[in-house]
Amino acid sequence: MSFILRHFRRHGRHYLWGLVFLVATNALLMSIPWMLRGIIDALESGRATPSSLASGALLIAATAIALAIVRTWSRLFMLGASRRVVYDVRNELFAHLQTLPASFYDRYRTGELMSRAVNDLRLIRSLYGPCVLYAADLIFAYSIGLTLMAILDPLLTLAAVLPYPLLLAGVYRVSRTIHRRSNAAQEQLAEISNKVQENLTGINMVKAYAREESETRAFRSLCRTYLDRTIALARSRGLIGVLMRGLGGGGTLVVFWIGGLHVIERDLSLGGFVAFISYLVPLTDRTIIMGWILGTFQRGLGAVDRVREILAERSDIPGDAVVGPAPSLDGSVSIRNLTFAYPDGATAAPRPRLRGVDLDIPAGSLVGIVGRVGAGKSTLVRLLSAVYAVPPGTILLDGHDITALPTQHLRRHVGVVPQETFLFSRTIAENIALGRPDAPRERIEAVAEMAQLTRDLPQFTRGLDTIVGERGVTLSGGQRQRVALARALLLEPRILILDDALSSIDADTEEAILKSLRGSMRGRTTLLVSHRVAPLMDADLIVVLSDGRIAEAGDPRSLLRRDDGLFGRMVRQQRIESELEAM
Repeated sequence: MSFILRHFRRHGRHYLWGLVFLVATNALLMSIPWMLRGIIDALESGRATPSSLASGALLIAATAIALAIVRTWSRLFMLGASRRVVYDVRNELFAHLQTLPASFYDRYRTGELMSRAVNDLRLIRSLYGPCVLYAADLIFAYSIGLTLMAILDPLLTLAAVLPYPLLLAGVYRVSRTIHRRSNAAQEQLAEISNKVQENLTGINMVKAYAREESETRAFRSLCRTYLDRTIALARSRGLIGVLMRGLGGGGTLVVFWIGGLHVIERDLSLGGFVAFISYLVPLTDRTIIMGWILGTFQRGLGAVDRVREILAERSDIPGDAVVGPAPSLDGSVSIRNLTFAYPDGATAAPRPRLRGVDLDIPAGSLVGIVGRVGAGKSTLVRLLSAVYAVPPGTILLDGHDITALPTQHLRRHVGVVPQETFLFSRTIAENIALGRPDAPRERIEAVAEMAQLTRDLPQFTRGLDTIVGERGVTLSGGQRQRVALARALLLEPRILILDDALSSIDADTEEAILKSLRGSMRGRTTLLVSHRVAPLMDADLIVVLSDGRIAEAGDPRSLLRRDDGLFGRMVRQQRIESELEAM
């Protein structure tokens, strides 16, 4: 409830004005039957005159006009407040998602998060808007209506409200079922959203392997389950409607019978009886709406729980909690007995990906990192930018424990270019300037040239101002990698990590890029992960990983002199492969 009340308090002024207009709405609404009672009683007693009838009709018309205006303002304030609440929650949720680490996104699928950010917020808007509006309207209508009904005929009022306790007890039992079935329906909708997101993202693979029909069948199965769950939910909500209308209708029949007897016995005037019925009908309608209110309330609570579950997540990166001044970094790296395993849900591998790694990298070094697939190369370099939490004292930058460095400060000094790059649907220049949107155009063009991207500019209709399309679909794999490289170079990091980031680039372009990097990154530390050993022959240090451990390390010449070394075998194997390809 703290979450719900916090947003009520934040927009309390709008809700307060909405309640004021809602009270006025019900007061005006309830005054019309009272005025009608006077007119009917005057007609029955013969006291009515044409002028009094005209005055009464004009007064009722004026009240109705005022009622329409006041009712409109009550809805503007109440429903407008609900949209402001959802505006706040949506922004809070998105901002919070930006703070969560990679381990969180390993556990939650994109489609599931999209469902919570769209469908659950729609239910929350109903909770804060129509649900609050109709619930408050119900309370005010009961307060004013029952008071006036009791003034007219206390015994008849008691007969009218007798069925309601039984009705509310039944509704309460059904509403618990609605809560459970609503959660199940929303969870299934999240599965559908995730399926759509995965298929649209991987549509080329679906078509390449002719999986259209099987994917359609799988999607139809998910939709069938969602249909069954929503039908079950509709049955529960419909049951509330049956309870409300059945007991409400039965109560109305009792009121007609008893009220008719009271009119015959002159205990209640005809005008009073008409007014009483005029109060009872709206109360019955509002009582029927209570079924919808309780159903919406339960569904809204389920949505709040799912959103709060995300908001309750906290980053496990120690640097995210570090505040205060941060030291400048030169780029030396020290790794001490680093053992690391991915958090639960991040990988199916039960064993650590790195085990007892010890490594010293002087500032300004060019370091090559090689190894077989799954040796731990990408894991090692990713940990340097605090993507995952590491034990304290295992990774030091210039002697500073990275767990004690502010994460944002660390990442400004560590530039990472992954093998699988991501580009936004913006211009090439905007993608390059992602980390420094205020960078001058000249600097953007300079790093594009360092990344050997300018040689491809004639292919683009508007050069660097060409829109790359969603996820960079209009660029080749090598072009996307060079855009990502230029993006990292623009940050001028003290440590540049190329995680097999040149794998989609031909050998000549790769050589030109590395030559350019040697000049631009002079004095800065460069870590180059590569499955090709040729670009690493000029490295200051080669680190060979095997099964999460450092199998050997040293300069290229010393490693080549080892007859049984892994690096030497990799060099010889790739030379043979190159010779065979040349034949």
